[in-house]
Amino acid sequence: MAQQLPPRDDPLYDLQARLNPDPATLTRIPRSTDEFLSRTERDTRPEAQIARWKLDDAPHLPPDALFLYAELQGFLFPDPSDWRTAKGTYRIAGVWAINEYTLLELVFSDARRREGRNPSALGTIPYAKLTFQTGAWRWQAGYATLRWLGGYSGGMLVNDEMPAVPHAGVQFPLRIPLLGEWRFEQFLSQFEQDGQPTWWSARRIERDFGKQWTLSLAEAFKALELPGVAVSQLVPYYLYQKWYSDAQRGSGWFNYLAEVGVVYKPNAENRYYLFWLMDDLRAPNAFGGSSITPRKVATLVGARLYPARDTRLILELVRSDGTPTGGVYDNSNHARRYAYYYKELPMGHPVGANRIALYTRAEHQNGRWLYIIDYATLRRFHQYRPGTRGYTLELSIGYQTTERSIVTLRYRASHLRDAGVPDIRAGWYLQATAQF
Repeated sequence: MAQQLPPRDDPLYDLQARLNPDPATLTRIPRSTDEFLSRTERDTRPEAQIARWKLDDAPHLPPDALFLYAELQGFLFPDPSDWRTAKGTYRIAGVWAINEYTLLELVFSDARRREGRNPSALGTIPYAKLTFQTGAWRWQAGYATLRWLGGYSGGMLVNDEMPAVPHAGVQFPLRIPLLGEWRFEQFLSQFEQDGQPTWWSARRIERDFGKQWTLSLAEAFKALELPGVAVSQLVPYYLYQKWYSDAQRGSGWFNYLAEVGVVYKPNAENRYYLFWLMDDLRAPNAFGGSSITPRKVATLVGARLYPARDTRLILELVRSDGTPTGGVYDNSNHARRYAYYYKELPMGHPVGANRIALYTRAEHQNGRWLYIIDYATLRRFHQYRPGTRGYTLELSIGYQTTERSIVTLRYRASHLRDAGVPDIRAGWYLQATAQF
């Protein structure tokens, strides 16, 4: 699967750190599936077989294989510090291959509650999932964060910035007449928001064209009510919305989004990609559109490059529309929970509405040393509408002290402003990580 990044809480990162302990894996640097597979394709250990099965690259699991991982992090801040938070975090991850086709995964962690936009919204069980396979069909049920395609700065349609949610999903090969065989995936989730039930669902099909091109088509909805639940999971979401919309429901009960993604792979290491998200378009009147519907689209263009074996560069440009009622992902004057957010955290790309963002990241590993520069600059797409602008910067130098531990010196700076006085922060801190 091209350009698929596992959610940040996925035990794949724990498996990778155990299989290949180096500064990058101990730091849990985000990787896409092809990067994971390149490091495990010839590994015969049970952990590697589990990782490949999770990535749909192994026929079965090693039966009755059980692994438990623990991680502790400590932080040392100067006094005073603009980045002072909790002084320690924990993570415990368990992976159990019940049989050759059933996998149970469970993670306990408070790491994401240390900082962020709304850390109190995040729980201590970010990932709990049961996956089982019947023939070519793979079924999942659990309580976890989700992430689909997109860039390293975030997924456009399904992103793991939000808290974990209960969900059930299915994956299987889908043969479409004249169009060949595609990979199909779909999930449905229900959770409470503002004290009321809310439904979230997404589906995608993906296909490789030769060895260099991959095309992905996806759609999603967030619904404040869901009449005919089974119908919603069997027909195109846009058609379902038209069938069940009436004068009583109006237009503020079903938030529909769609995405087109293209990935170009010139070789085994490098990637160029484009993702185009449609929240609202001026559809023709014949399709139920309206000339007064404001356009709400977002685009992500990026590249992942390996100029040298131990050096990775990521460059991404993200642009999102702003409108008089907000813009991409916003509620468009409907109920607040109609917006594509959950507990004030984005379900899509964290850039939000009315932004142009440039994201750059450079990583270099030299033996036990790891150097990272992470920089993002934001400005408004429409200057006359709200939208945070400014920049964020993080520099880090890590040293692997033992096989399972690393010490990292980090410097962070940010200068962000929407309206009023800008939020300016700068400072350094020391982070120590040990895995067991």
